[in-house]
Amino acid sequence: MTESEKKRFSELLERPREELLVSAGVGTLSEKYLHAVLKYYHEPDPDYHEVGIGKFTADICRDKDIIEIQTRALKRLREKLEYYISEGYYTTVVYPIPHKKWISWLDPKTGELTPKRRSPKTGTAFDCIYELYNIKDYLTSGKVQVILELIDVWDIKNQDGYGRGKKHRATRNDRMPLELYDEIFLSEPSDYRIFLPEALPDTFTRKDYSKLTRLDGLALYGALKMLEEMGLINFKGKEGNKFIYTKG
Repeated sequence: MTESEKKRFSELLERPREELLVSAGVGTLSEKYLHAVLKYYHEPDPDYHEVGIGKFTADICRDKDIIEIQTRALKRLREKLEYYISEGYYTTVVYPIPHKKWISWLDPKTGELTPKRRSPKTGTAFDCIYELYNIKDYLTSGKVQVILELIDVWDIKNQDGYGRGKKHRATRNDRMPLELYDEIFLSEPSDYRIFLPEALPDTFTRKDYSKLTRLDGLALYGALKMLEEMGLINFKGKEGNKFIYTKG
């Protein structure tokens, strides 16, 4: 991505938070600040925000081009995508991924906010792999592209959970974007090769893929299944307890 795009994102963060929320219509839809910033980043003209398409409301729509900003649970878009495709729309799904993350805790009783603490984890495209699996049936339609936004964020969490410090299963108050780190465009099946590590051999096992990507459980299953259905890998069978794949 270009420096001008990063600058444009940073300039949005300089605008009053309430201005973006009200102008983007975010408050009435119970969305958050990150959603509002991304809405203005992808479409500066609010006349194209919150457009009715059949029984649905698109975050952004110009002519036959729709942008849906989904900060979690891409499976919630399936019904919308089904309808948009049937009506001839082209849809861009924007999905933010925390790159570097700082965390603060908000005491709901006193309003006291703890200092920012940097999370040791650095986010990558692989963090969204299971989310993409949940809309895999639409990714090869030729009518849907995905933009992964890697963003440095400040997570403010309510100290209203369980256990010591009331942090277990606590709710999020808001996620504040700090800087746009990178954008990844996934427009056609070949773009999904980013999920095939360079060190992955032409013939590999599920364990090999897990070791290189650090995926396991449902995320590992979803990644391999999606890549298989896109024709990027082939499942060759089992050798004992090993699942054998080859690159497509």
